[in-house]
Amino acid sequence: MSIDISERTEARLTEEARRQGVSVDALLERLMNERAASAGAERREASELPILHLGQMGALRRRDIYKDDR
Repeated sequence: MSIDISERTEARLTEEARRQGVSVDALLERLMNERAASAGAERREASELPILHLGQMGALRRRDIYKDDR
């Protein structure tokens, strides 16, 4: 498989891989795995319902909840 990337991006990837002492393939694999892990965490956080601390409330009547003026 091959992809077209700019020479600047290729140089940055090569330099970062050399700095970390790994191949470009290993660096890209690591980056993709980190991205997948963080995206999974974001989805778990987004699926939780928000908690609203509104303080103590008394009994509610229908007119407090609905706007149908009954």
